[in-house]
Amino acid sequence: MTNRIRTLLGVALVIIGALFLIVAYLVGWTSSNLILLIGLIIIVLGIILHVKLTKSGEKY
Repeated sequence: MTNRIRTLLGVALVIIGALFLIVAYLVGWTSSNLILLIGLIIIVLGIILHVKLTKSGEKY
């Protein structure tokens, strides 16, 4: 079960980053590049983590 949660952690980070950007847009925080950069970094880290965990779990 914990292995499944580890695999989905990257996808969860991507969703959290996307929700962060949506909330930032709705609230009006888009004038600050730092807020947008934080959302982007969370999404990129989620993608990297997902690919890394998926590759480590597979047998070639």
